[in-house]
Amino acid sequence: MIRYEHCTILTMDKKDTIIKDGSMVVDNGKIISLGTEGEFLKSYPDSDRVDLGGRLVIPGLINNHFHLAQSMFRGFSDDMTIDPWLFKRIWPLQSAHDEKTFLAGARLAMLEMSKSGTTTFVESMVVNYGLEALFDEVSSSGMRARLAKVVMEPRKGSLLPPALTQELGSSIKEAINCRLRVTNPDMVDIWLGPRWTGLYNSHLIEVVNGVMDDDGFNSTIHFAEESADVDAMINDGFSSPGDFLKRTGMLDRNYLLVHCPRLGVGDLDILKDGKATVAHCPVSAMKMAMGYLDVPGLLEKGVAVGIGTDAPACNNSNDLLGEIKTAALLHKHQSGHPDVLSSGLALGMGTRIGARSIFAEDIIGSLEVGKRADFITLNLEFAAPLPLFNLSSAVVYSLCGRDVRDVFVDGKQLVKEGLSLIFDEEKVRSDASEAMMTLLKRTNL
Repeated sequence: MIRYEHCTILTMDKKDTIIKDGSMVVDNGKIISLGTEGEFLKSYPDSDRVDLGGRLVIPGLINNHFHLAQSMFRGFSDDMTIDPWLFKRIWPLQSAHDEKTFLAGARLAMLEMSKSGTTTFVESMVVNYGLEALFDEVSSSGMRARLAKVVMEPRKGSLLPPALTQELGSSIKEAINCRLRVTNPDMVDIWLGPRWTGLYNSHLIEVVNGVMDDDGFNSTIHFAEESADVDAMINDGFSSPGDFLKRTGMLDRNYLLVHCPRLGVGDLDILKDGKATVAHCPVSAMKMAMGYLDVPGLLEKGVAVGIGTDAPACNNSNDLLGEIKTAALLHKHQSGHPDVLSSGLALGMGTRIGARSIFAEDIIGSLEVGKRADFITLNLEFAAPLPLFNLSSAVVYSLCGRDVRDVFVDGKQLVKEGLSLIFDEEKVRSDASEAMMTLLKRTNL
């Protein structure tokens, strides 16, 4: 049992409770008490005590969309249109991955995410470079994660390279077999990642729905991302992407829908009545000119929209605090209303609402008694966030991932005073650089 004290706690609960001069007691990875120093003065006399030095404590951040396979491609494909970006850079490099190079990039990504305050992430599509090896790597890291195995049905005319293609039956079998290794799904779980090959494939969704029902999987999918996919849905008799979600049964299941810039106005009303959630990645959406999604409209209708950084190949940063700030600014600019998507709501997308978006709101996302002890500390002892009129405003608009000092997941400390306790930082960086050089040699890029 550990009592963390001398801190300000921004709980991010539904009441946005703030506890000044706060204390938090953690036992076996679970929060068992929250209160002020005065309330705790004589409580828990046998607990160890950790002085947090007056820092701000907030829930661990939740990155709900990421591509580990692209972690080392940062800066190699900037300012390009989608066709050369994908066909001449990203897919050739991803096709050259083996387990060793893939895991080197995964460690680099987890190092950056953890040091900048992300405690939970969703990997959206692992193909042929080692799902079980990744599961072991993430499990040993202490981070919380959802790892989606790509499931696809190869179709004639698909432009996917052979190395990034897998038969539907074998991909589902791999996901099921790896999920048998899961002992604590609250920490690391296996999801399905249905992927279109070429245009969309309604039969794939039918198969995936069946596996979700039979084996209890959640799924994540890039959705309503391309105009061609929407056109194909309409040609098949669906009136809109929302109509497709409803009539195929996706709304009745735990689907995390990624990007969704082609959702229509009426689709937002369809989504509000279902289980499906959304991953919003504002930086990559703007950088790749994907189009605009009415996130404030979805949030107003009660749809859980979380925040994802997407891949470093189309973002260049894994800093979720930076992503949260970008989300708040983007929608003010787009709507012409500065009161849209307040700092508190934006921060909620990376914490409490983000937890809902990955179907984990009962265990993480806010600092409350009974939830797991995923939390980070932020340094407030310099000019940038001062004066502290509004804590969520200070976090969203004035701070960034480099201001994170300590990171805890399930009560275990992963970062202390800005330094990783789980990775040899120099080795991770060196291995990633070496792995990238290997990929460049393999591809002659």
